[in-house]
Amino acid sequence: MKRWIEQRISRQVLTVFYVLIALITLTSLGTYFYTQQAIRETTIELERISEQRSRATDLFETWQSMQYEMRGHVLLGDDALLGEVKRAQTRIDDQTSWFEQNSETNEETTFAEDARLLFTIYTTRVMPGLERYVVAKTNGEVDEPFLQMATVGQLMPKNATSTQTRFKLNSKSAADMSASIVDMESVFTDYRSELDFQETGLREELSEQLAKAQWIWLLILLGALFILFVSLQPYIVRLTKQLQALITNSERLAVDPHATLIPIKPLQNEVGQLSKSFTEMSSSLIHQHTELEKEREKTARILHMMRDAIVFVEVDTNQRFANEALFELYEQPFPFGDRQSLYPIDAFYEPFMDQIDDQDGLNRFTHRAKNCGIFDETFTYSMQGGRRIIRMYAEPIELQDERFGVMFVSRDITKEIEIDRLKTELVATVSHELRTPLTSILGFTELLEHRHVDEEKRKRYLSMIHSETTRLERLVSNLLDVQKMEAGKAEQDFKVESLFELLSDVLEIHAGSTELHAFHFDCDETLRVSGDPAQLRQVFSNILNNAIKYSPDGGNVAVNVSCEDDVIRIAIEDEGMGVAPADAERLFEKFYRVQNEQSRNIGGTGLGLAICKEIIESHGGTISVRSELGNGTTMMVELPIVA
Repeated sequence: MKRWIEQRISRQVLTVFYVLIALITLTSLGTYFYTQQAIRETTIELERISEQRSRATDLFETWQSMQYEMRGHVLLGDDALLGEVKRAQTRIDDQTSWFEQNSETNEETTFAEDARLLFTIYTTRVMPGLERYVVAKTNGEVDEPFLQMATVGQLMPKNATSTQTRFKLNSKSAADMSASIVDMESVFTDYRSELDFQETGLREELSEQLAKAQWIWLLILLGALFILFVSLQPYIVRLTKQLQALITNSERLAVDPHATLIPIKPLQNEVGQLSKSFTEMSSSLIHQHTELEKEREKTARILHMMRDAIVFVEVDTNQRFANEALFELYEQPFPFGDRQSLYPIDAFYEPFMDQIDDQDGLNRFTHRAKNCGIFDETFTYSMQGGRRIIRMYAEPIELQDERFGVMFVSRDITKEIEIDRLKTELVATVSHELRTPLTSILGFTELLEHRHVDEEKRKRYLSMIHSETTRLERLVSNLLDVQKMEAGKAEQDFKVESLFELLSDVLEIHAGSTELHAFHFDCDETLRVSGDPAQLRQVFSNILNNAIKYSPDGGNVAVNVSCEDDVIRIAIEDEGMGVAPADAERLFEKFYRVQNEQSRNIGGTGLGLAICKEIIESHGGTISVRSELGNGTTMMVELPIVA
């Protein structure tokens, strides 16, 4: 039964209501019956007292009537009045008998006894005396103008009532006789006064009982309410506590989906069902939020792993969010420690824009995408003074068929453009470098084949063919070397070699190829390096070849080797034409050649120094250039010392 009631709040409320109604009803009924009983008993008593008073009044009036009739008979001697006295005497006897039979209290018993005694005294002494007085006066035995009680007293018979002590009938004088009769008659007056006093007391008692009944009803009602409150208070506390816990948990979940919730033991009623549903809902929400967080983090990590820079702009708020690649694109330190979401970049927007060369053009492109919905075009812009080229395109982000934001994707195409340039230069260089020697070879071959030339010219033509063939071989070798290096397939055989011997061999070969240059060599014979001998010879041979080639008027070529901080520094210096600083910065780029008249006349592929740089860096060293236009060039190679 208790469990059935606790399953519904409505049942509990109705149960409380019914219990309260029952308590009030029982209390009211109890008070009503108690009051009715008190009223009934008091009413009966009042009715009895009223009847006593009525009968006492009738008795007193009959008594008075009998006395008046008796006095009339004495004064007038009328026998008819004596008959009335006899009838009154009978009524008094009956009335007195009623009091004797219905006396319940001591006062009523005393009144009945006093009334009977008075009646007996009057009928046995006073009335016979008065009758004798009338007879004596009629017979002339008494001759008095007025009735003398003393005379009547002498005529009264002597009987047992004379011995009573309750009432004294003095007959010495008329005054004494009257006073005695008055004393006897005061019994009626005193009794009626006592009845009035009792009636007043009963009415006051009835009022007190009614007031007492009201207080009893009020106290019982308050007690019932108190018992009801004490009984309901634990339940209300549990109910309120559970509702408060639900409110607190709701507030915590609203702030933090992973907040620690207050444990709730569900009740058996609707609030318990609500608590159970809330617990299930919160668990589901936490699980869904966790899954959403995982999906969001997965999406964010995917976006962060992309090499393209992404900027997401919300249409309504104009807030900007980006991935990590954007900071790399603008060469800015990454200020965040995780990759769980895209990062707000409003604080970094101005520093980013400062690096863009064409800000107005970029703003027009983003405006068309965000405000006009134009997404079928791309925008290419430069940044950092043209050092880098960026291509951007925009895509709409829609939620429920409504555009929520725009995603701008930026890609650094500097290398792609550089590759295109290199391809163009490769085609131009290869076509030029191949066509020139092939043309020479083809021409000299045709001369030797179709014409008769003397021995001197034949040797010179063969020498030219050999030179152009060597040139072709060098071009093909350089191209193959570049391809191997870019593909990571260049094979290296590291050995510890004497640097002095390696440089001596290279210098000896190049010294024999020119008569216009004087070579100077300074190197400690004990220095040793670790590396691939063939590749190192290729590097120094290439540098010395450039020193000779780009100083066509001859001059000194110095090779100086020094050691500093565990590094071997090889400086190869010529007195040739030199290059401008702007060109010097790009000498190690593939296919880059100085664009001036002298360089174009000399020729070359622009691959030699690029190959040298790849080889030296693979050996853990560095290569740099120091040059001034018209004042020669110094190539600096640094390699680690071998102990």
